[in-house]
Amino acid sequence: MFELCASILAADFANLERDMRAANAAGVDAFHIDVMDGHFVPAISFGTGMVRTMERLTTKPLDVHLMVEKPLDFLPELEKLGVKRVSVHYEIPGGPEAALRAICAAGMQAGLVLNPETPVESALPYLAQISQLLLMTVHPGRGGQVYLPGSNEKIAAAKSLLQGQGSNTVIQVDGGITPGTLPGAYAAGARSIVAGSAVFYGNIYQNVCALRSEKAKP
Repeated sequence: MFELCASILAADFANLERDMRAANAAGVDAFHIDVMDGHFVPAISFGTGMVRTMERLTTKPLDVHLMVEKPLDFLPELEKLGVKRVSVHYEIPGGPEAALRAICAAGMQAGLVLNPETPVESALPYLAQISQLLLMTVHPGRGGQVYLPGSNEKIAAAKSLLQGQGSNTVIQVDGGITPGTLPGAYAAGARSIVAGSAVFYGNIYQNVCALRSEKAKP
């Protein structure tokens, strides 16, 4: 089994409550929120105000992905809002150590994100602090991209690294997930799946059923 996180970046913002309720009813496990600052990635998505809105629309866990240069600036508000899980990028200026420490100190679960070009070994110094290793299977900052070749091999390498360290860290993948790409990611070791377009484009209930179907489970 895997955790299915619906990425609201692909939702219809004019009908966000409708889409949220439909995804809730369809049985997604959590909602993934990409916070972008226009600096770490070129795009600007939304900030903590969207997290506050999401808290009112669902009781499902919120999985916050900070694509920002200064994650420490966002953490006090996320803690105040009761967010349980926050992931930051390995590639941020100065490295992720301070942000990971602050997330853990606030009682939240910490995740580390690796961009496609970043080797999985980069996570080694941080395994004691993180509960989730998020592997980007597209380049961060834009939805609707195609699953990158070599992603399954990287997931498998991460799984081997974690097992070798005796770590229970969960591998999450984000980008290009469809009923066609999900089985390979799952087989390679991913157990938390972020899907945006594959959930929100079209009939949400049917989309979630397709992702959950036996066809999408090796």
